[in-house]
Amino acid sequence: MVTIIVAAHGESAPALLKTAGMILGNFENVHPVTFLPGQGPEDLVEEYTRIVEASEAEETLLLVDLFGGSPYNAGAQFAATREGVDVVSGVNVPMLIEVISGAGRKNATLKSLVAKAHKAGTKGIRSFQEANQPAAAKPAEAKPAETKAVEVPAAQQVPGGTMDAIFTRIDSRLIHGQVAGTWVPHIAPQTFIAASDNAAHDQLRKSLLLQVAPTSVKTNVLDIAKAGRVYNNPKYTGMKTMFVVESPVDVVRLLDEGVKINEVNVGGVTFKTGMVQLSDAVYASEEHLEAYRELIKRGVKLTVQQLPNHSPVDLEKILKQKGLDA
Repeated sequence: MVTIIVAAHGESAPALLKTAGMILGNFENVHPVTFLPGQGPEDLVEEYTRIVEASEAEETLLLVDLFGGSPYNAGAQFAATREGVDVVSGVNVPMLIEVISGAGRKNATLKSLVAKAHKAGTKGIRSFQEANQPAAAKPAEAKPAETKAVEVPAAQQVPGGTMDAIFTRIDSRLIHGQVAGTWVPHIAPQTFIAASDNAAHDQLRKSLLLQVAPTSVKTNVLDIAKAGRVYNNPKYTGMKTMFVVESPVDVVRLLDEGVKINEVNVGGVTFKTGMVQLSDAVYASEEHLEAYRELIKRGVKLTVQQLPNHSPVDLEKILKQKGLDA
């Protein structure tokens, strides 16, 4: 027997199962997991663990919405530490129906259900017009060029020169769909650095972050000290760089390492016990609040903004309104 977990952003996982129920009728051992604003990867891992430990099945298949999104990243972390677990992204109704139907057979295995998910998920995507056109040979697709770190030519290097930190974001998840798929294309940096001691020193997490990193730009996961050294290396003078860090504490540390930051995008900090809510997706501990006050004192502008098409909100005003500015 194989346990099926369907995990997706918002309330879409329960909705997908409700749709599948309209077609298949009642089924068992299929569990929806929601991912709502304010939740983090650890909440997803906790829910995955609860479902698996309560099940008698020996194998588990997670069907998630977005490759590189938090349900996938948490699932990959979960699968990397357990046997008999796999994660397939891009869940849709055809995939779900085929997998649930297959899971009901006595000889169902994780491997066979993964194969069904791949086949049904892609085969179910059809265009009426294309299906009624004569078959035509498809041109060979060009492979994406491998991204490489590019040094500034020696003639353009300036003694004491530094990178140009064009954008800095606070996001406790570091690299995920909103960052890789929306902010990086919007900012268009030449290089992208996730600066985090925790991630840089956790080989599994670092590997997962790089796996979902944007392919259009060279990405590195560095600890704060090394990020500072790279920023201050004349070899990269003027290179337009985007930083993402886990908390405002790390922004203060980057400033102390000599990184020049005038403005910070506060994108998302997930809730932990004892934190206060600043916006729909931003929570803060007392340590975070002290760091925000320090950044304001240093003249750094702080704006809360999840996505580029959202209106930015001045964090200093939020702190004053909530009586947290001192």
